[in-house]
Amino acid sequence: MKKKDMSKQTKIQDAVAAIILKEGPAGVSTTKVARQVGIAQSNVYLYFQNKQALIDSVYQRETQQIISTTALTELADSRISLPERIRMYVQQVYDYSLAHPDSLTLLQQIKSLKGQGMALTVGADDPNNVVGQLLTAGVTAGVLKPLPVNLFMSLVFAVIHTHTTNVKNGVTAPETVTFDALYSLIWDAIRLA
Repeated sequence: MKKKDMSKQTKIQDAVAAIILKEGPAGVSTTKVARQVGIAQSNVYLYFQNKQALIDSVYQRETQQIISTTALTELADSRISLPERIRMYVQQVYDYSLAHPDSLTLLQQIKSLKGQGMALTVGADDPNNVVGQLLTAGVTAGVLKPLPVNLFMSLVFAVIHTHTTNVKNGVTAPETVTFDALYSLIWDAIRLA
């Protein structure tokens, strides 16, 4: 059996991401990926079983990148007030999105393909597990409106993703719409009072 070259796997994932950004997930094919990487189509199958596995691997990679840059401990620290932790959560999504504008687009595209909302899937090692707990605590404490937490996550994602897409595309200069202005928009939409 041929040994896997992890740099080739990364190149394959990068090619899948580029195709998703250009054509959407439906545009991904093993033929296109192989052509973009410069390998035989059969080599793609050494790393990924099928098209869905290719797309899922990019989703997992982007999710892991978010996890690795999120200060989950602070979001779970009950010594910090709920409003402050909620603001920290929104700030982390904002900072990550500005630094990696294509990442949220990839996640949105893949989630749309699966017919899911724009909130990320919640799993045991997923940052949204902590975020879900934080937002649930906010609802329980009467800080946030009594709505499902996935609506709050979707709102945060949509507002920040739209803003960073506007910045990336030159529609808005980053200094024109500040984090404080975006946060005020989000906070006014989710807070109870």
